[in-house]
Amino acid sequence: MIPQPPAATPELAEAALNCVALSRARKLAEWIGASRQLTSSGVLKPALAMEACSALGIELPPGRLRTALDVDELMRDWEVACSAGYIIPAGSRVHATGRLADATPQNVLRDWLRAASTELGLPAEPCPGCLTILHELNEADGPLGLAHLAEALRSAEPAEDGDAPCLDCGEVHDLPGLAALVGYDEDDDVDDSLGHTESAVVGLVSYGAAMALADVPADPGGSGEAWVRLTELGRMLAESIFVGCAPSADADVAMLLEVLSVVPSKIAERMAAPWLATRSPAAAVGELLAYAESAEPAQRMVAMAFAMGIGQEAAPAWREWADRPGFGAYARLWLTEQGEEVAEYPGDQAWLAVEALTAASAAIPAEFTSLVLGAALENADAGEAAEALSLMRASGHPDAARFVESVTAASGIRLPAGRAARPVGIQQAMGWEDGHLHMFSTPRRDYGSPDPELGHADEREVTVAEVLARPGATMLYLYDFGDGWEHDIVLEKVLPPDSVVGVSCLAGQGACPPEDCGGAWGYASLKEALADPKHEEHEDLLDWLGFDSAADFDPAQFSHDEVNAGLSQLL
Repeated sequence: MIPQPPAATPELAEAALNCVALSRARKLAEWIGASRQLTSSGVLKPALAMEACSALGIELPPGRLRTALDVDELMRDWEVACSAGYIIPAGSRVHATGRLADATPQNVLRDWLRAASTELGLPAEPCPGCLTILHELNEADGPLGLAHLAEALRSAEPAEDGDAPCLDCGEVHDLPGLAALVGYDEDDDVDDSLGHTESAVVGLVSYGAAMALADVPADPGGSGEAWVRLTELGRMLAESIFVGCAPSADADVAMLLEVLSVVPSKIAERMAAPWLATRSPAAAVGELLAYAESAEPAQRMVAMAFAMGIGQEAAPAWREWADRPGFGAYARLWLTEQGEEVAEYPGDQAWLAVEALTAASAAIPAEFTSLVLGAALENADAGEAAEALSLMRASGHPDAARFVESVTAASGIRLPAGRAARPVGIQQAMGWEDGHLHMFSTPRRDYGSPDPELGHADEREVTVAEVLARPGATMLYLYDFGDGWEHDIVLEKVLPPDSVVGVSCLAGQGACPPEDCGGAWGYASLKEALADPKHEEHEDLLDWLGFDSAADFDPAQFSHDEVNAGLSQLL
């Protein structure tokens, strides 16, 4: 978001030039002039910093000045001068620009707006708290007290409710479960809303965007707190952001969410008004759902949060998506909350759990993900956590395998070997439950779930005929990067299209090994232990597999009917 002044008048320009922040920045730029020398850190050398402080009337800290970075007041003036475009540091020198001599109202206000919006974190990292305070002051009919602004800031923070898994039962209850899983303790959160409010107000006042009024007398009915109101400059700042930066009516969903995702919900509602005004509620939700289905979880959750707040008039769009597996969980959740009866999908709770957790873990640097997840589950009941993770693994969410694999690798939790919901696709033919990552390796390249870290090409965008072009061509299918189950796939013959009536298994031998049994060597050890009642792991493995006796496990078992029943879903 890059704000532009909506109107330029001589009166507003004069107020901008005379505000404390801009007048000090101009004074610093005038002192810098044609050129001044910088350190390797990109700031004035200590001797020059002392001269600048003298010119600006800044009191130096006691002792020898080691670096300009030690003088907060000077560095603030420096940052304002840079953001206003009055000075340009380049390499080992800094020089003032011609903007100092351009006093036309439009250009003065453009420079002021650039600097003032930087105070709010724009354009790169908008500060939700500062934007909330500006919005509250702009919406108010009169001055507001600091306590009121601090409460508005607290209210703008994300509510601690939503969809996250309970490690006791694997179902979705509320956000504290998610917070605990990613290592966040709400008791550690320090309520600094008043301090944030005071800092934001001081910043607005320094730019002449707000005016602090005298304290209310501390009489029996008064609070003794300071009150604040916006000036005309402040209202121009608010309009340039909340109106000028709002997505256009014809913006696509990606552009819309790019803006709305970085501002508090109350502000997002206002900025989305032009976009919503040109669409029916159902059409708006339809666009959001179509975008969200293929988006990353973090962007998808932003889209869904926005869509869910549009209103009951959008119900027809939600109903269109309610019979779809996986992503349709959002539609079923919304319709259920509206009191409508929808078909039950048992895996919805776990699917939404994976969705929330993968979105949350995306905010954690990749190198710390395993550490955070491992620490979060360190004291969790292993059996209950394993059951919850099993439900997530079987949910069908495209990120389930990756997430569960990360958690089990970090925590050492061993999942129960009971059968999950049968997958549809290559995993069905192999007998695996699709609970882990997989890859198809060809001479051309490797294919799998698209992921920049793994470097696999998207397996959904290539056909078998493209990678196995003629009889004798081969590829390697790898399932579960930890256990490392390798399968050689060979194209033996190509049949005429008219002769193919379906996908079927012609022959097979042996049962598919249990998930997470440790690969080929682990499976061999498992069979050995189950065959020997006196083996030290015999009873533990029976319990892990969910069997009453070793007779319930037959490694030679193979059923054509069971495999072909699953493969019949592929066409």
